[in-house]
Amino acid sequence: MDEYNLFLLVLIPVLFVMGLRIKAFSKEGAIASAVIGSLIIIGGGWLYFVMLFLFLGLSYISTLAGFEKKRSWSLQEGLKGERGARNVLAAGAIPAAISLMSFWNFNPNLVFFLYVVALGTILSDTAASEIGSLDENTYMILTLKPAETGINGGVSILGTAVSFVFPVVFSLLGFIIYGVLGSIPLGSLLDLIFFSGFLAFIGCVFDSVLGETLENRGFLTKYSVNFSSALFATIIAVLVFLR
Repeated sequence: MDEYNLFLLVLIPVLFVMGLRIKAFSKEGAIASAVIGSLIIIGGGWLYFVMLFLFLGLSYISTLAGFEKKRSWSLQEGLKGERGARNVLAAGAIPAAISLMSFWNFNPNLVFFLYVVALGTILSDTAASEIGSLDENTYMILTLKPAETGINGGVSILGTAVSFVFPVVFSLLGFIIYGVLGSIPLGSLLDLIFFSGFLAFIGCVFDSVLGETLENRGFLTKYSVNFSSALFATIIAVLVFLR
């Protein structure tokens, strides 16, 4: 491990305290995020950590959007939007595992692509849930019947829009940095940006389908739905990359 990664590991306790102070995490959630962050630094290094930090920033912006309105409807996470340990582990387990693939002889472009897709899927779902819940015109994703705002499997025009825009912006920023560092041809870079953003959006759609069909029937929890959607998007991403 180089000195840059060691420096980032030293920053983890600082970020732990910051996450608690801004109410981004509960105490247990902050501990879980510190573990996930450490694994990502060890596996992927500084760029993977930067992408994690960007993911957290965009997720936090989504959480703050219309927060008082969401709280009046009891649609916020926790008491003040904070994420608990189960939220963090469901969202971070797959990205952390992907970052650790860097220890083996995998194509680095593939590893980073999968990482962006997995994180992007969770970001897409977070934006759809947090910002989309501000749109009172909600419909079930499969039947398109009008539904209560915040219901599992419910979608809206606003939620669908942000669930596409957020992962695309996330992918764009990540691959601009990655492309500069790796001198990737522009055509390949544009493909990676488009497919990673689009597949993250598809993962979010799959999340909503699972919400309507399995979560509402008690077969899955929201945490297992989040994990499953990120895994689904990652598997599709492997097939797309190797096409």
